[in-house]
Amino acid sequence: MDSQNNGSQKIDLYQIVTSEIISQLEQGIIPWQKPWNDAGIPMNLLSKRSYRGINLWLLLSLNYERNLFLTWDQIKSVGGSVLKGEHGHIVVFWKPLQKKAEGDEVAKDKPVPMLRYYKVYTVSQCRDIPEHLLPVRSETPVDPIIECEAILAEMPDMPLLSFTGKEAYYNIEKDEIVLPKLKSFRTSTGYYGTLFHELVHSTGAEKRLNRKTVTDRVSFGIESYATEELIAEMGAAYLCGMTGLLPNGIKNTVAYIDHWLGVLKHDKRLLINAAGQAQKAVDFICNRKEEEVKDEPEETLNGSVVG
Repeated sequence: MDSQNNGSQKIDLYQIVTSEIISQLEQGIIPWQKPWNDAGIPMNLLSKRSYRGINLWLLLSLNYERNLFLTWDQIKSVGGSVLKGEHGHIVVFWKPLQKKAEGDEVAKDKPVPMLRYYKVYTVSQCRDIPEHLLPVRSETPVDPIIECEAILAEMPDMPLLSFTGKEAYYNIEKDEIVLPKLKSFRTSTGYYGTLFHELVHSTGAEKRLNRKTVTDRVSFGIESYATEELIAEMGAAYLCGMTGLLPNGIKNTVAYIDHWLGVLKHDKRLLINAAGQAQKAVDFICNRKEEEVKDEPEETLNGSVVG
């Protein structure tokens, strides 16, 4: 059993997070293609905030029956305890830290965002969590088509849709998403999953989120191209999960996994950065307001520093 770590221990958190995802891929598991319909989107039990960015995929890949999590202090505050032998799971967040100038004086520059972490436990790792705190599982059926169309209706400044292509892509010059004819898609999942992927790409346009991996128009094989594709993969998977669609299956799974293994082993920062950009894209598409997109509740802002 491990308690909340609030010390100043410096660890390579980029490598820890990337290694965890690499481990999943090496087992044939693609974290951003895992559905969360039954277990629910990972969220904090007390604050009711959903985990975001890379934390979503890290916690989702744990395969717990219910994706309800608590920090060590939160467990104690409700009279619960952690079962013997259970270990916490890392959750990361950014915290602005003021750099020190010479002579230990505070620098006048803007605070530098530092990656920090804390640990959480799912309710199944605990005992004596009050029953009234556990949400009742919803039995209300979800209509994926209605939910998908609702997302499309919410997106501000949505690009044009054109069903004239032999393949799907986003045309930044025309601000247009080109898709094959509707009858080319065998399932609703295939159609909406593809559309969501291209919608995430479109959020990178200069007039939206101004993401360099889109505006610089990089070519296949360039690292920033791989980054943008990962952003689109994660963003589309998030939208599929929100609407009750199962993630798109990848036909050539071995090649797909090998590709991401090669990319992630080369750049340990890519995964965390791409997940953060994917989250921003989803927030934009869903037209979420600033007060709805805070990354972590205030009670967690005492985690350890990452060097």
